[in-house]
Amino acid sequence: MSWSRLRRQPPGLRRLPKEDQPPRPAPWLTQPFEAGLTGWIVVCGAVIVELAGGAAVANQASTLVALLVLIIPAVVVSGFAVLQWWQVRSSRAEPASWWHLAGIAAALLTWILWPTVPGALTGTTAISRPSSPEAFCYVLPGTEASDCVRRTAQAFDNHNLAWWSTGALILIAALLARRSRIAAWGAIPIALAGCQIATYFLNQIVLYYHLA
Repeated sequence: MSWSRLRRQPPGLRRLPKEDQPPRPAPWLTQPFEAGLTGWIVVCGAVIVELAGGAAVANQASTLVALLVLIIPAVVVSGFAVLQWWQVRSSRAEPASWWHLAGIAAALLTWILWPTVPGALTGTTAISRPSSPEAFCYVLPGTEASDCVRRTAQAFDNHNLAWWSTGALILIAALLARRSRIAAWGAIPIALAGCQIATYFLNQIVLYYHLA
């Protein structure tokens, strides 16, 4: 036993043989009740913040504010997920049940079904052909073509980056889910964050050109 570990123990326990030492308490996120309570608080809190924050910043002109509001809850959930995965792995605790993958399934459904295209853009040629923003700008009378193409192309690039990155994060959460229940269910607020960020970028086009 290392000297640093012995120093943290009472003097009486330091003289005991290693096999007679009392067992160390299990890490917080490996204990069934404590881990479950922490997980539900973190995940449910993140879902509430994502939905409320997404509604609050939907028409927010500041991209930085919108991204911070939507990303921070997902980062907090991800931090707890990685911490639980590490504690379960290092302590060799019992892995989570397979039914927790239902959280991954719910996140995938959210990712696929969440409408990331604002209603004002639905059905436009730019949606069916995102690589051709010129087609979208063509139907906007009184706009400068070069500026419109630049703005629209950047908005669609940002939308696609946010949407596909969200799918990658859900996949990573699925890989961690066996040792982290928080990762399994935390994929839901991550999906909400990514989809709302993708929607936000396209919504800026709607607001800028007064399409709503």
